[in-house]
Amino acid sequence: GDIFLSGGEVSRNKLIKYNGLLDELFWKEPVSNNIIRIDKEGIVQFHYLNFRGDTSVYFRKIKVKPNAKSDSAEVFAHVIYDGAASLCILHTFFVDRKESIINNGIQLERYIYEEEPNYIFRFSNNKTVILKKLTRKNLYTLSPGNNERIKEFLKTNKNVELTDKSSLI
Repeated sequence: GDIFLSGGEVSRNKLIKYNGLLDELFWKEPVSNNIIRIDKEGIVQFHYLNFRGDTSVYFRKIKVKPNAKSDSAEVFAHVIYDGAASLCILHTFFVDRKESIINNGIQLERYIYEEEPNYIFRFSNNKTVILKKLTRKNLYTLSPGNNERIKEFLKTNKNVELTDKSSLI
């Protein structure tokens, strides 16, 4: 992928991997094959040149306030749509369950994580709304002037998955 740096430079065609659990970007250095964590401070965004066949996968560093009790934090968010109203997904995880495994005769517990996306809507008036779930009620609250359009879309597309990128757009 390509890494866009805060100084305006672009580091092109690098072997990168994003870890959503840690919210960190890693780079595989080609000469030594060392895996290096890239300092988030210096990154503006990164782009996968081919992510499972998709060439339009961008992650941008944004500032969010996850809840009323915490400070703002800079995170990498998956850009789904960028326009007058933008939509990003913050890929967060939670421990779904623990399972016991035996490795070389030693019993270990392993955590199984489940993804829990947060949908971040940014509007032209600089208002940001974070939704943990995309429900009919949340969508109506998000855009009260478009209730009829939302109803019509959901009625016409009854089997649509609101986790699908094209449906989200």
